[in-house]
Amino acid sequence: MPLNHCILHKLERSAPGGDINSQLSSEEANSSGPIFSLFEQLKHSFQRSAQKQFGHFDSSLEENPLPQWIKQQQQESISFISLSQNLVSDLSDKLDSSEDAFSAHILVALETVMEQKMLYVFWLEHSEALYIDSNLEVSTSSFINSKKMHYAIKCQLSEWLEEDNQKYLTMITSRGNKVITEAFTNSIGFAVGVDVKSETKEFLTIVNEFAEKLPEQQAKEYKEKVIDYCVERDSVGEPVVIKDLSSQLNESAPLEFSSFVSDKQETPLAAIHTDRSSLKRFIRFFGRDKDMSISFSSGRFGSDITFDEMSGRLTLNQIPKSLRQQLNKHLKPQASSNEQPADE
Repeated sequence: MPLNHCILHKLERSAPGGDINSQLSSEEANSSGPIFSLFEQLKHSFQRSAQKQFGHFDSSLEENPLPQWIKQQQQESISFISLSQNLVSDLSDKLDSSEDAFSAHILVALETVMEQKMLYVFWLEHSEALYIDSNLEVSTSSFINSKKMHYAIKCQLSEWLEEDNQKYLTMITSRGNKVITEAFTNSIGFAVGVDVKSETKEFLTIVNEFAEKLPEQQAKEYKEKVIDYCVERDSVGEPVVIKDLSSQLNESAPLEFSSFVSDKQETPLAAIHTDRSSLKRFIRFFGRDKDMSISFSSGRFGSDITFDEMSGRLTLNQIPKSLRQQLNKHLKPQASSNEQPADE
């Protein structure tokens, strides 16, 4: 997996309302050095994130220069360095409309995997940590927490340039700063191309319909296999390929499930991206408030656990052994205190 190009730039506004200082590198980083390790860590976190959105470049935007810059770089009209500098300068212009203070390094990288070219842009912030120095003094140090993804995009160049579908761009944005999120999104020119939650809802409805034809225990195992496969694919940043899933569910009838899905889908799709939170809710019920937290497998519902819709009462006919022990331990002192001494 060669890292063809990699470069770092910096954007910073040290005080609210101040000017943005740009530090643009004029040289690429040594892609075989420590930055390669950083890139791999960032890419791994990106792939495992459950916050990914899938889409494309927004053609309705009047000012969306990034697609043209990428094409020029691929045609060797401009260098990778120029592409990255243009991108960061445009991001700086978009951030000018805000007054928030920030400090970030922008890592831009171009990678080739199995002849597929991918462009990555990561917004990196430093975190502080304490350490003890050689003089046995406690000092502070800055580090990059690669597991904490703030803003990032991945553009699958081959899919965009050759196929121009609606999901060649993948983006992650932080919920913490609306202004930076909007600036980053507008600078990339991102538009949502896939309603992941809606696609997942339709898919899980079809999964339920298929399960209704199976014996109870087999249906439970089948649902678990579906969810495990979907979560595993999402964790590596890949879509669920319906035919691949179908063959794993039943090797003797590899097309049974995929044919059923295709017949039921409003718009037949060979592969879908799934929403991880929806997947988890499919096999587990859970809820909480300030005084209570409840979670249980959907397979227990209707047998060990029942719900009365009219009264809103949830009845547990069987509880975990550890919970039973806690309750018995809690009730024993109360029972002892309620016992009255016998009359002499």
